[in-house]
Amino acid sequence: MVSLLELTLQLSRAADMVSPELNHHQRLVAYITFNLGEELNFDEKKLNEVSVAAILHDIGGLSMQERINVLKFEALNPHQHARIGWLLLKDYREFTEIARIIKFHHVDWNDGDGLRFCGETVMPESHLIHLADRIATLIVRDDKIISQKERIFEKIVSVSGRKFNPDYVKAFEQLKEKEYFWYDLESISNGRRYYKKINFKDQCLDIDELIGIAKLYARVIDFRSNFTAVHSEGVSAVAKRLAQHLNCDELTCKKIQAAGYIHDIGKLSVPSEILEKPASLTKAEFDVMKEHTYHTYVLLHQVQGLEEINEYASMHHERLDGSGYPFKLTGKELSLGARIMAVADIFTAVTENRPYRKGMQKDQVIIILKNMAFDGKIDTIIVETLITFYQDINKVRIKAQKKARIRYEAFANLLG
Repeated sequence: MVSLLELTLQLSRAADMVSPELNHHQRLVAYITFNLGEELNFDEKKLNEVSVAAILHDIGGLSMQERINVLKFEALNPHQHARIGWLLLKDYREFTEIARIIKFHHVDWNDGDGLRFCGETVMPESHLIHLADRIATLIVRDDKIISQKERIFEKIVSVSGRKFNPDYVKAFEQLKEKEYFWYDLESISNGRRYYKKINFKDQCLDIDELIGIAKLYARVIDFRSNFTAVHSEGVSAVAKRLAQHLNCDELTCKKIQAAGYIHDIGKLSVPSEILEKPASLTKAEFDVMKEHTYHTYVLLHQVQGLEEINEYASMHHERLDGSGYPFKLTGKELSLGARIMAVADIFTAVTENRPYRKGMQKDQVIIILKNMAFDGKIDTIIVETLITFYQDINKVRIKAQKKARIRYEAFANLLG
């Protein structure tokens, strides 16, 4: 069993890794939101929902520039990323209400008129995150945070009623006098432990529920770029089918499927400009790209119960001869699941269509895989299995990626 909360926290952390300027931004906003909610006597359910929404409130910022634009107090084009966040989360039962809160978290209060926006109802919790988010943007990281409290409060009060619900501003006025609040914010900014924890309600996921959340991860990872919009879906489908042909038990097949969805979560730390570059990467750019496997491992390592899935996911660029990355593991150190993932990732990458090139044909793909197996890079038995069942495995990939492409294009169309 795996914790939904831990998965959510790591997804938030991954999204904040896109730029050093973000520096635990979503965690800061969640902490401010939780404390404000307590001051306002929110009940446990409401407090939990708004805090989780705050942890994920910028999940729709698909590029580094989008995220940086909304770090300014007067945010640039703020509603786009909020809507994207809603679109990403709304179809998942665990995040339905949270998605509604996120959708309008940049709507101004406007003397109460902000409870409606573009003909839709805005949840009061959205306005609380709006206040918490703007408080966080006013923090100057190079100075002691507690020394900034009056400046921050004066700025917030100056737009109370116009931008923020005055009742929420009063709650902030009470909260600002508590020294621990500012000390905790500084500790969070510096990645240290802090005094007051957010009491999230948690739930444990079985393997099928985990696969559903892993699909959400795949969306967040892949939808950042038209170049990679369907990659994780393809890897997951290919890896699971390979595992089935290799006679893995059902639970292992499902773990491999989940690993395929999340194997590239570390790519959230890679700038879109590198992900979408149609030409060859420079050495410096490739060094940045290579980091994604390390970040995948570190992020997933925090989640208890995900150990095997993490190994399968984060070792997909390791090679049997020790020439891969990031750990330089050799064949005897790599599990069957990790070996399957490596072959599935290569196969999917060379066969899928990208905006700048068509996928390779069967003969070319077989030559590449056989050569890599002959050179001791990837597992010969897995390659032989893939070649034996080539038509079936490729059919599964095409079907999975066609569905993913339809979802991606519908998503893009909704954004206009």
